[in-house]
Amino acid sequence: MTMGWEQTSLFPTASRSDMQAARSLLKRYERMRRVVDILGSRTALNEKEKQVLEEYRQRADTVEMAVKMIIDDGVRRVMEFRFIRGNTRWGTVSRFNSITDRSVDRRIVRGVESVAETLKLIGII
Repeated sequence: MTMGWEQTSLFPTASRSDMQAARSLLKRYERMRRVVDILGSRTALNEKEKQVLEEYRQRADTVEMAVKMIIDDGVRRVMEFRFIRGNTRWGTVSRFNSITDRSVDRRIVRGVESVAETLKLIGII
């Protein structure tokens, strides 16, 4: 007996453009978080600054949540080190020197896909 709905509608698969959008947000995460920290510490903000603060806070929090939701611990650790902590690819490869650089790249691809699926699920992309 079927339930009348498909799993794909509950857990959408990320398209290539979804993955590109997720990678763009991941690459901008560190800057967004820095802007949030700096604007958040100021006492007087104009309307544009308030708007940017709220938008960046929401996006940065959402990206961080999507990374934390990655089930595979190895993938999540690579993604946190690379994007949340703002390290370069080579810095990430050096940090995770017990695996090959190609394995690090595969984990990043799987992580970006997971983040894209989460962001798509909640309607961010």
